[in-house]
Amino acid sequence: MAVASLTILIFTLLVNEFREPLLGIKKGYAPHNFSFNIMFFLPSMLAAVGFGFAVIGRTIKHWKTWTDLNKKWTLIILSIPAIGYWTFILIRIFI
Repeated sequence: MAVASLTILIFTLLVNEFREPLLGIKKGYAPHNFSFNIMFFLPSMLAAVGFGFAVIGRTIKHWKTWTDLNKKWTLIILSIPAIGYWTFILIRIFI
């Protein structure tokens, strides 16, 4: 799930950056941008964040039973970018 979270995040951000050549959606044209965000960007990002929280929750839950410290930190590090991106966006919106 950690790799899926990071992969979905990277894929979603790449498609968002290159949406005009890929999908023909021009930046600044409200109806197309709104439908793109509702139909693709928001569900993809929510899936990435959901996977990220699931991985961190599962890692914390099994912290004492898993003996491989590198595995624990690798899973957490792979999950943090999606959660960090959403935290940055929310702080930017409300401040």
